[in-house]
Amino acid sequence: MTLADTSPWKSAKDSPSRQLLWELARLALAEQEESYERLDKASQERGQVLKCALDDAAARHDKVRKDAEAERDRLIRQEKAQKDVERHRQEELEREAEAEREKAERRRAAERADAAKRAERAATQEREAEEARLKADIQRRDAQAAKAKQEEKEAAARRKADEERKAKEAAITAAARSVPKAQPALSITQQPTASMPQPTSLDPEREKEHQRYLEIHKTLKELRCFMVQQAKQNPKLKAAMGDMRRGLRKSVGQLREGRAANTKQSKAIADILREALTSFPEPKVSLATLIARPIQDVQAPALTIYLLNQFAKAVIAQFINEAAVSPTIAEPIGTITVSIFAKDDYRVNGISLIDILIAKFHVVCPPLFGIHGSESTEQGRARLGWWREEAGGPWVSTQSHQDRMTGLGAGYAAISLRNFENSRMSNPYPPYHYWRTLSGILNLPAGQVTDTHLVLLRALLANSESRFFLAYGESAKQLLQFAVKEYPKQAPKGSVAATLLSNLGNTMKKDKKLHL
Repeated sequence: MTLADTSPWKSAKDSPSRQLLWELARLALAEQEESYERLDKASQERGQVLKCALDDAAARHDKVRKDAEAERDRLIRQEKAQKDVERHRQEELEREAEAEREKAERRRAAERADAAKRAERAATQEREAEEARLKADIQRRDAQAAKAKQEEKEAAARRKADEERKAKEAAITAAARSVPKAQPALSITQQPTASMPQPTSLDPEREKEHQRYLEIHKTLKELRCFMVQQAKQNPKLKAAMGDMRRGLRKSVGQLREGRAANTKQSKAIADILREALTSFPEPKVSLATLIARPIQDVQAPALTIYLLNQFAKAVIAQFINEAAVSPTIAEPIGTITVSIFAKDDYRVNGISLIDILIAKFHVVCPPLFGIHGSESTEQGRARLGWWREEAGGPWVSTQSHQDRMTGLGAGYAAISLRNFENSRMSNPYPPYHYWRTLSGILNLPAGQVTDTHLVLLRALLANSESRFFLAYGESAKQLLQFAVKEYPKQAPKGSVAATLLSNLGNTMKKDKKLHL
């Protein structure tokens, strides 16, 4: 129903004007309705166009979105594929690297095994060579010992005959004279008597003995090289060897005068040597080459012998450095030293290994053992123990040399005059060695007496007279009388050392109330 159909004017038939108005109104309404229809139709058409446009835009957007999603998925797949390729490549590289490492490790293991085998072969060859050398050395020494024994028997027979002859001559001379004209001197093999024999020349047996101790010293040097090689192959041995060596040097360097002043140091030295003996029983070395007298071949732990050698070296250094300045310090050093070498652990068939120390005395102070020479010649100085400032360098000064002799003489007396009467242990270096040393010096012919002998003799006697008297009684007094009164007369003219030796009698009289 249209607006015209509902117009109130539609029923107005009574008036033409009204009818006309109605018709006009109807036409107007029809046009308006037609206009509205056109507008609605146009609006519907525009809406349809817009809808189509929107649908088209949505379709394009959807396509773009799908294309983007497809591209994204493609890129994701591509990236994943690249990562997989990279991962596979990395895994392959790691497998190759691991294979190379395993190959290198197998190569190193093979090299180590080869090196170990070579080292073992070298050690075996060295050991066999050492054993062969030691065996040959033992055979040589056995032959020398047999020869020496035979020569000793012959020499003993000659000495006995000579002594009997001299005894007869002395008896005849004593009957004719109340005072003998001969200057008293000391017999090498006997204690002094009231009538002492004339000075004799150097005993060849002493020279042979000296060379034997020099061989021992050379063997100790070879042992040191052997231990250095062993330490390179055994880190545990290397660490222990260095610590023990330093511990021994430190303890020896701390030895001081005074009762009970060295208890800690003595215990430290004994503990170090005991630890070496128990903790490092291997490798072993032969002791037959380290003892002067011939013995059956016996093996001992090499580290223990090495440390005894280091201990002896430190003791000698203390005598030279400390006792040269203060000779009385030699007493505690000698006491500790002898107590160590007196232990059963450092004996072979009852024979002490103190020959390790005595060999060093033979090197640094040969006059202690009857060796003599001229102080004005190179060879003579070498035989007297005159040291050089460096290997092949100039000789040390006269004062330095005499200081060394003072320290070594005091040290030797401290070692060789120990009293073991109240000890369960036996003396490793009995006092007869001290007597023999004095005899060797005092029996030198006048032309062979040097300042070295005079300085050394004074060092041997000073501060040792009480222990000397305890060991030899009246014989010691007779020797002291000859040493300080008669022996200096044999010294070179103007010798200061002879004057100091002569004054020793006055010093003993003043300080020790000892009247010679």
